Amino acid sequence: MKRMFTWKWALAMTACLGLLAGQVPAGAFAPIVPIQPETAAPSPQTVSDVVLDSQGHLSGQIVDEQGRPRAGVVVELRQGRRLAAQAVTDARGQFSVAGLSGGLYLLTAGSAQQLFRVWTAEAAPPQARTTVVLVSETQPVVRGNDVIETIDELDMITLTMVGSSVAAVTIAIITLDEINDLEDQVDALTGGGGAPASP
Repeated sequence: MKRMFTWKWALAMTACLGLLAGQVPAGAFAPIVPIQPETAAPSPQTVSDVVLDSQGHLSGQIVDEQGRPRAGVVVELRQGRRLAAQAVTDARGQFSVAGLSGGLYLLTAGSAQQLFRVWTAEAAPPQARTTVVLVSETQPVVRGNDVIETIDELDMITLTMVGSSVAAVTIAIITLDEINDLEDQVDALTGGGGAPASP
């Protein structure tokens, strides 16, 4: 009987599967660590004083690393977790927000963050600035993804199932080859076909 599979086939398939399994990143076996959201980044350490204008507005400008104004940047002012105000910069990179009271605010604009102590005109210290200037990078900050997310949550159960499937296919090929060997031996003993001759 003609063999469909040989030991060479089994070894070749096992070697190919071994090569593919070698492409699984080592991080696939690491414990899954949740990624902290961007808002959980540590707050800046320096605090700058700024004074509201006579109408109670906070004004400022967002520029890039070369000092050029950045248009269309979303500016957010937060007190703790509460969003106190939001604005978008104009063509000159300028923004203005109203309705603020005195207090500590985290100003976020693109990739930049800065803490500001906001004062009313009557209570502001002499060193308080009248406008906010913040440098925000033009290129977005790219942060690496966890390798587990990159390979679509590959876990130990999936790896075990793949390994079991590879083992089952390899055993099936070996078993089929042994059955073919036995059939060849039976054919040789019987003379190539028909029933064995009586003694």
